[in-house]
Amino acid sequence: MNMELCDSKEKGKANKQSATWLYGIQITGLLLVCILQFLNSMILGSLLISFNLSVLIARKLQKNLKTGSFLNRLGKLLLHLFVVLCLTLFLNNIIKKILNLKSDEHIFKFLKAKFGFGATRDFDANLYLCEEAFGLLPFNTFERLSDTLLFYAYLFVLSITVIAALAVAFHNLSDSTNQQSMGKVRKCTIGLKPETAYNLLHTILFGFLALSTMRMKYLWTSHMCVFASFGLCSPEIWELLLKLIRLYNPKRICIMRYSVPILILLYLCYKFWPGMMDELSELREFYDPDTVELMNWINSNTPRKAVFAGSMQLLAGVKLCTGRTLTNHPHYEDNSLRERTKAVYQIYAKRSPEEVHALLRSFGTDYVILEDSICYEQRHHRGCRLRDLLDVANGHMMDGPGENDPDLKLAGHPRFCEEIKRNLPPYAAYFTRVFQNKTFHVYKLSRNK
Repeated sequence: MNMELCDSKEKGKANKQSATWLYGIQITGLLLVCILQFLNSMILGSLLISFNLSVLIARKLQKNLKTGSFLNRLGKLLLHLFVVLCLTLFLNNIIKKILNLKSDEHIFKFLKAKFGFGATRDFDANLYLCEEAFGLLPFNTFERLSDTLLFYAYLFVLSITVIAALAVAFHNLSDSTNQQSMGKVRKCTIGLKPETAYNLLHTILFGFLALSTMRMKYLWTSHMCVFASFGLCSPEIWELLLKLIRLYNPKRICIMRYSVPILILLYLCYKFWPGMMDELSELREFYDPDTVELMNWINSNTPRKAVFAGSMQLLAGVKLCTGRTLTNHPHYEDNSLRERTKAVYQIYAKRSPEEVHALLRSFGTDYVILEDSICYEQRHHRGCRLRDLLDVANGHMMDGPGENDPDLKLAGHPRFCEEIKRNLPPYAAYFTRVFQNKTFHVYKLSRNK
């Protein structure tokens, strides 16, 4: 849609051919990524591949989008957009059914619940919903961005480029054939080169993504810096602005494009240089004796081929520090790994020792690491603690005061991570404690059960 709106009619044929090549290159690139990532099935089921295929099909089905009156062209363009979106969803659904892909279904469950289209008890989706980083972007983010002048510079450049984009889109959709109107199109197009239109579209999409999900602000803020810097140093942006306010002069353009960035840099150096130097001079040492003790014990007292189960975060450290084999790890964009992680996390649910032992041994587990910080977690509110998410997913009532859904039932067993520490016979028959400190408890699984 961006190409159709911002491309001039004289270059239409060349642009269509270039766009077709671009979509083909993107599809080829994604297929190569799939191969290089050891046939990562999530790439094949991505919306981007379906979107590129849909655009190529829609461009064949719908031709002459730029003929007729303004309303006629606008209607054709909106219909084109609707066809592309419907085709994208249809092809994506077909590809996933044919290849039996479920790698990204947790993302759609998360989005559905996040935007109020129905609650979910899905364990994976709730892991995201309960994290603050996946909430809405807090308002104080704009205050912090304003302190560095980034937000003001960004809004300034964004406003100018949006005005240029709307003007170009209006002229391209208008049925204007006289030379005077075409001259205006060319003048307007000067202020909106293809690379500018491309980055404008990206920064708007990144903005919506960051506003809806705070964790995605890393995409937006970095792009804000690039976009604002481009605009402040761009002669085209200053030319367009000065023409709009009827103060255009080539010398003024030169003065503005150099003086404004220099003044902003001087202000930033004056305000932030001392604090930045203080931060760089502050040296700290990582101090976590319990984790260090655990890693040293694993290195010294377990076989090199021993298999460990535990939380995703901890096992990443175990792999890095000891090289031991893991049952699960933080790569969450794979359906089988998500199911495996959920099964391993039953060590924090209300399950019998027989069930937990069978689950862990099915993955070849030799040792399981329990963390008090998860078993007795207080960081999240009730309903968002890991043990609560597991209880709800298993159909059990949550611990502590508060309401439960009417269909949830009392669990038939106590919480495994608490009860195993009492070393009662049903647990001792399957699990033997071999290490403990203030934070971690390591149990060796019996093999003869």
